[in-house]
Amino acid sequence: MTKSAARKSGALFLLLILISAPMLADGHLEFNVHYSYWTLNVVRGLVEKMVSDTLESDLKDRFLEQIQADYPTLVERSYQQEVNFDAPGHNLGFELRFYPGGRGGSFSLGLAVEQTTMKISFPSVTARLDLVDLNLNETATFNGQAGGEFIIKPLSFHLNMRWEFLPSRAVSPYLTIGAGISTSKSFFDARYRYEYSGTLILPDSSSEQYSDSDSKTLRQIRDEHLADGKDFPLNFLPVLQFNLGLRARISRALSLVADVGIFDGFLFRGGLSFRI
Repeated sequence: MTKSAARKSGALFLLLILISAPMLADGHLEFNVHYSYWTLNVVRGLVEKMVSDTLESDLKDRFLEQIQADYPTLVERSYQQEVNFDAPGHNLGFELRFYPGGRGGSFSLGLAVEQTTMKISFPSVTARLDLVDLNLNETATFNGQAGGEFIIKPLSFHLNMRWEFLPSRAVSPYLTIGAGISTSKSFFDARYRYEYSGTLILPDSSSEQYSDSDSKTLRQIRDEHLADGKDFPLNFLPVLQFNLGLRARISRALSLVADVGIFDGFLFRGGLSFRI
């Protein structure tokens, strides 16, 4: 998001406050602070396969590039790998809600600022690359271990709509649907890193060690794409939100809320709301 877009988001908050000012006494305005656990591990099997497919091409190419720099006649015969996957994260946010129907209204419109940490890691990758010498028709084997992670910490601005099903009750379920976009800076500050090491067993039973590592931000990757005349598809992270939750009223002004849902991943959230 550009500075201009960030200013517009701030102006929306201010406009909502100004519009709501005459109705504050009726309880049309609500403030919420929340903390969430973010993860992709709910669909670990699916994401692990996607990560594994991506790594298979990338790691294998890196192995072959290093090995063939020393032994150009060695070519791939087969490749196998096992990947362990983990995707933990967390989220902290502030939300301002407007209830056009008053204190007993079921519908509300929310504006939120969210700071999220999303981490996708593969702490343990084991790989076996079998090779054959084109000239001698003899085999060699490379056994490698790798690891790495991708971390993005988007600062994002959101607009959402909420429907409470039993707004007059002490405990009310609700549904929230919304979307947001991150700032451009927080998006391009995302970083990935990897490292690997392994042993090549040559046809004569001698061995050789190989290793490599790298770390880059999305900004560096984008600059490399642009320098090569390639387009970079995004300048921000879009965030889709779909939550189911419960509101438990503590007093006329205070409520506890708990959510579970989708937030470019899966979110488990707890928060405190204060209505004026």
